[in-house]
Amino acid sequence: MGVIGGAGLLGSTTAFCVGCKNLVDEIKLIDIRENMVTSHAMDLTQAFLPLGGTKVTPAHYEDLGDCEILLCAAAVPEGKIADRNESLRKNVNLLLPICEQLDKYCRKDAVVITSAAPIDVLTYVLWDSLKWDKRKFIGFCANDTLRFKWATELVTGKHFDKLDALCVGEHGDGQVRLYDQMEYDGRPLVLTESEHERIEEETANWFARWQALESGRTTGWTSAVMMTAYIEAIVKNSGKVFPCSTVLAEQFGYEHVSMGMPCKLGTGGIQAVLDPQLTPTQKSALAQTADKISGLITQAGF
Repeated sequence: MGVIGGAGLLGSTTAFCVGCKNLVDEIKLIDIRENMVTSHAMDLTQAFLPLGGTKVTPAHYEDLGDCEILLCAAAVPEGKIADRNESLRKNVNLLLPICEQLDKYCRKDAVVITSAAPIDVLTYVLWDSLKWDKRKFIGFCANDTLRFKWATELVTGKHFDKLDALCVGEHGDGQVRLYDQMEYDGRPLVLTESEHERIEEETANWFARWQALESGRTTGWTSAVMMTAYIEAIVKNSGKVFPCSTVLAEQFGYEHVSMGMPCKLGTGGIQAVLDPQLTPTQKSALAQTADKISGLITQAGF
């Protein structure tokens, strides 16, 4: 497994979580801060000895030729932004040289996961630049669904692990929360109007509250835990379903777009994109989101 941006919080924390689960034999870390990835590699390799012995090495792109999974966690430094799309041009400019290196040195059947914002646009840019199988490209957007469930637990008192809920669409303001499909302990969950409003408030305002802290960091721990769940499903060929940004949204009529949909993950990446069974209102909202993302992709030059 290769991690581009391995010196950063998300890249290094994901490496830590993957190693703790002993999911891969070796993790190769790449970053322009070579001293940091070397220090991470030295520390993590020893940390993993009692846990299975995953090897961690500082690497360069030419070392990634045998990697079956590539995590692209490289991104411009976090700052105070109004929304995630402000990072568009900077992260596209950062990503394009990375694509050149991946195309030159990496196997064409590797699964590529990206986490930089705006995730939906950059997932499309990665695919359009490399032209590999669309099933190999996965945009990380699981945190929207996690926070949807978190807010539901906060408002209703229902246990997180018994909630079944899903966000589709954009990783950002254009996410569509599927209230009508929610279940609790296997049964339909019907919310009161007040509960619905409070959940909307908690989820809609979460990113703004985070940015107001001006911490200068991304949600590395939450993202790393969920990213590791993606990787575990791929490595173990579990077929578990996660919300992922995927170019394969086209099977439902959405063209020139990548966006969050329920995806079955296993060997080779996305094995299937499932129909979320949207209501007419949800379909309308998702169509607007698709148009927004498509516009941003065009704005990025793709």
